[in-house]
Amino acid sequence: MRSATKDKVYKSPVRKLARFFEKSRDQWKAKCREAKVMIKLLKGRIRFLEESRDRWRRQAKELKRELAEAKAREGKLEEELEALKEERSEEPTASDSLADFAVVPRRHQYSVGHAMLFVSLVLSDGASLRCAGRAIETMIAFLQLPLSSPSWYTGRLWILRLGYYKLTQSKERADDWAWIVDHTVQIGAEKCLVILGVRLSALPAVGECLSHEDVEPIALMPVEKSNGGVVYQQLEAGIEKTGVPREIISDHGTDLKSGIGKFCQAHHELSITHISTVVKECGKLYPTRIRLEVYKR
Repeated sequence: MRSATKDKVYKSPVRKLARFFEKSRDQWKAKCREAKVMIKLLKGRIRFLEESRDRWRRQAKELKRELAEAKAREGKLEEELEALKEERSEEPTASDSLADFAVVPRRHQYSVGHAMLFVSLVLSDGASLRCAGRAIETMIAFLQLPLSSPSWYTGRLWILRLGYYKLTQSKERADDWAWIVDHTVQIGAEKCLVILGVRLSALPAVGECLSHEDVEPIALMPVEKSNGGVVYQQLEAGIEKTGVPREIISDHGTDLKSGIGKFCQAHHELSITHISTVVKECGKLYPTRIRLEVYKR
């Protein structure tokens, strides 16, 4: 079968045709080499871009995870902040505290803020009466407040009134009261029998000591002469406020021992035990080296 295209006939000399074809061949070879180099460069570029893409994907995933964790932490911090704001809103602010200094009870010279500050310095901070008075005077002078400062004797009256309120207020009758009984130092011809009460169900945690906030004054009875019979009558009077206590704690005083013994005989649910180290159940009250007596039921 004859070809559809006829062989091209060149009229130029063979020597010129050879040079022309050789030059054309070299040009096509050069283009081929350039194309191969370009293909190699593009393949390297593609590989670099793929690696870069994978790296950025991993980084994006890590950033998304960190963002989610940060949002979770932010949510928790916002909740804590809101809780702190609520607690802060419930706490008295400086303006509220200063407002207490503007409230003066009827027939009184000093405000409620004066009394609260003085009582807090003595009972919470352990300041003496004179120290509390001088501290309030210094604070008022330093802050340049248009207020007068109470004397230590006025603050003593405030604390006595607070103590009288604590002593005379009604106590809850229960079967888990523990009494701490002792006599005060004799002043002149009189001394007082002091009965402090603490609920065994409301004792502080292990390792913590009792404070004045944990106990309730049950009785404060002045006497000129004390013996077993007097102590017994005083303990019987204390029953009217709390009921029969579960435990009575005292030192080894003769009159106290005799009076508490009679009290135990009158109330058979109480028994007597002596210990010299740490009081059982009341070890939180008296981790002591002296001899104590515990009357318990």
